[in-house]
Amino acid sequence: MKKMWRGLMTGILGISMLLGSLGSVSAAPVPKDIQGHWAQGQLQEWLDRGYLGGYPDGTVKPNKAITRGEYVTLINRLFGFTQKATVSFKDMRSTNWNYSEVAKAVEAGYIGGYEDNTFRPNNPLTRQEAAVITAKLLRLNTNTTSNKFKDNAQIAAWAKGAVAAAADKKIINGYPDGTFGPKRSLTRAEAVGIINTSVIYYPGSGTGGGVIPTPTPTATPTPTATPMPTATPGGGSGGGSGGGNGGGGNVTTPTVSGATYGNVGSVTADVYLTSSVTGAVYYVVAPYTANVSAPSALQVEKGQISDGTAGVHHGKAATVANTRVTFSVYGLNPGTEYATYIAVADASGKLSDVTTVRLTTAQATASSITLFEPGQAGTVTADVYVKYGVTGGAIAPVRYVVLPANAAAPSAAQIAAGQDSTGAVLNAPWTGTPSITPGVKHTQTLTGLTANTAYKVYVITGTGTQLSPVEIIQIHTK
Repeated sequence: MKKMWRGLMTGILGISMLLGSLGSVSAAPVPKDIQGHWAQGQLQEWLDRGYLGGYPDGTVKPNKAITRGEYVTLINRLFGFTQKATVSFKDMRSTNWNYSEVAKAVEAGYIGGYEDNTFRPNNPLTRQEAAVITAKLLRLNTNTTSNKFKDNAQIAAWAKGAVAAAADKKIINGYPDGTFGPKRSLTRAEAVGIINTSVIYYPGSGTGGGVIPTPTPTATPTPTATPMPTATPGGGSGGGSGGGNGGGGNVTTPTVSGATYGNVGSVTADVYLTSSVTGAVYYVVAPYTANVSAPSALQVEKGQISDGTAGVHHGKAATVANTRVTFSVYGLNPGTEYATYIAVADASGKLSDVTTVRLTTAQATASSITLFEPGQAGTVTADVYVKYGVTGGAIAPVRYVVLPANAAAPSAAQIAAGQDSTGAVLNAPWTGTPSITPGVKHTQTLTGLTANTAYKVYVITGTGTQLSPVEIIQIHTK
């Protein structure tokens, strides 16, 4: 127990400069400016435990707005996030006091920057931004966007699901007048209440194995309508799925169109879509069941299905606005219906709604490919893994061809003959006939590739009219 508290206090020391002088871990005197405050109990608990410090004049300033940089620092330290992303926000240098904390927050995936590639660490955090951060941090289901707040129309579209989810669990409450105040700056008292309650709902330990304290499990009190500071222009009303990814209110939610599948083999399939934004497409694959709901966009981003577990296969691919992107899904079983759940995110992290593509894999033959997956990729080489048939089964010829990812797909007969879709005969290394023992996983190293280029690898077994279904995977060199 002593070791756990030592670890926690080490983290808290770094917060003392931004939230006042670090107080004693023993019972602290009650500051005059929190006496009778709606959050007095939680603020006093944090003061007693040393999570929160007062100012030199003995005050806590509970109604003072908390900044984006301060808020992520509190979360990182209490949840133990230590791993850092590479960030290059225009308004932050590596010498900024909170640069490291912002890098941790981005890596943890609960916040991002704005469309203009700024983070605005000194801007006040709005309540709707806090709701989005909470939803990402706790992986809440944000599919429901309806709520009973009188000012629901003022809540940005990108925050409605998060506000509803956070309010449903009473992590972030509304005001006594029935409003939520989405664009109001979050106060220090509200920040303590939100983080205090979030710890209870957190689905796992922090990245890096930090210590998560256990606060008193009480719901966040309903704040009074105490006047709050107005957000700095451009910093308060903007936002996005990352909890502040916006451009001052003119937020466009990413969308997916034309989502469908292409070639479907026994263990692989191609999926196509067009994104409205330049950014990334996230996907997760699971066996399709009619009575199971689709995961939320946040779950798709994490590679999870609706129950919070990992899918059969998940990943991400880069997207360019209004340009079709294709990716391969693998690890599938023959003759099975699957759902590929898809969400796209723009450069600042705002997520689209989830799109579902359903497909059924081909039935297996005696010599069908039973495994076809990408391995390690280099700049001019890449490994792929392939297995066919069963141990002790009949030996069958195996043929693969490698083509640029945007090239037309050849037929099964053309692949078996080492040809592209035009019938042109390919030469090594663009085709090959590896010797593979049935039922044994084989590593095939592809050579002669071009750096930073996407390819599709096609594989087939059999001869003549006895050909297995075509399997395709996409690879991308470094």
